[in-house]
Amino acid sequence: MAIERIRQLLGSDFSKSLSVLLSGTIIAQAVGYLIAPILTRLYTTAEMGELGFYMRLAGFISAIATLRYEAALPLPKLDGHSFLLYRLSYRISLIVLILASIVFLILYYQGLDEKFSWWFFPLTIMSAACIIVVNIGTSWSVRIGKYGIISRQKITNSAVSNGLKWAFAYLHLSTFGLILATFIASLLSSLEFAFNFGKIHRKFKHFISKRKTAALMRQHKEFPTLNLPHVFVDNGRDMLIATFIFAYYSESVYGSFNHSYTMLRLPLMLIGVSLGQLFYNRASELYKQGKSMVPLLNKMLLFLTALSIVPFTILFFYGEFLFAFVFGKDWALSGSYSETMSVWLMINFILSPIAALPLILSKQKVFFMMGIVSSLIQVIPLWILPMKLGKTQAVFHFSLQVISYTQAAWLLITIGVFYYYALKAAPEKIAS
Repeated sequence: MAIERIRQLLGSDFSKSLSVLLSGTIIAQAVGYLIAPILTRLYTTAEMGELGFYMRLAGFISAIATLRYEAALPLPKLDGHSFLLYRLSYRISLIVLILASIVFLILYYQGLDEKFSWWFFPLTIMSAACIIVVNIGTSWSVRIGKYGIISRQKITNSAVSNGLKWAFAYLHLSTFGLILATFIASLLSSLEFAFNFGKIHRKFKHFISKRKTAALMRQHKEFPTLNLPHVFVDNGRDMLIATFIFAYYSESVYGSFNHSYTMLRLPLMLIGVSLGQLFYNRASELYKQGKSMVPLLNKMLLFLTALSIVPFTILFFYGEFLFAFVFGKDWALSGSYSETMSVWLMINFILSPIAALPLILSKQKVFFMMGIVSSLIQVIPLWILPMKLGKTQAVFHFSLQVISYTQAAWLLITIGVFYYYALKAAPEKIAS
């Protein structure tokens, strides 16, 4: 009986989709992990810190550029209606990119960009544009069940980015090489999604209607009014964290912190995001059919807990030694940060794939308020403690400890709230 159940599970659409996504993400993850020890010996912690700031800025622009309408693509019953949101997302993002470019031009001519080279802002805008194409294309692919393109995009991005960073190090391009490699990788990984736009437009252009588009905007108004502020707070928090560390400490401290944060979040960005896309698709279908999402929620949380507990436990006890051994002695401090953040980011890894639940249940307002609390937990210690205790590495480490353990407790509370709303949305609740 158990063997038959396993066969059914392996043969299910969920497992097939998961295997397609994970095959690409595991390859991308492997490339990133394998080349990271080389790159950390070729670039300094300060150079890595400047790359991290650039990626935060590009990510912030791309996250808000569509007003989050691309996240609604899997929801409409008709593909034609989803296409109208798809088209709308591109049109809005173009306007936002133009406005961002104007702001950067003003900063440049006002002389407020002294810390940045002339190429920094153009590459930031172009990278943000590429990320937008990937985000919109990914949501469309999730809707139509074309997971292969998502895997190919991730493999391309990881291979090109890491390969070029390696090559540019030998050309002594420093921070410019790191940022240029990241942009080129984003560009190449977005091409297939960009080419698909023409095909999709030709197939559904007869659906184009200003009236229908306006109706869909009203129907999904919770995305710009509730989900967008949530994303704005999350990404704004990351920008504030980077800014406070740069201002109170140094590029090197931020480089060590960002490297640790990135390495611990790499499983989330590659495996967790893929699982999140599947969860969104499956949970949306269950909710539309009036079925309970709790079994899917249980399966996802148990799987992620089992997957994460061993590696994060090892990092908790041996992070400093492992980082110094793998990435070089200059990165031992980064390993010490990983020990501090391991509990927090393990729970974050477990939680993140189910973070789409508020979108499905239309509970964005509740989770927006919870997101604000989470952001304050991370920002306030980095803002207040240096002014009270001093601007030393020891104070930063203490601030990180306060953030990590408080944040871990808050995320456990968040999981409990997810269960509460999932149970309320069970079939008998939906029927009533």
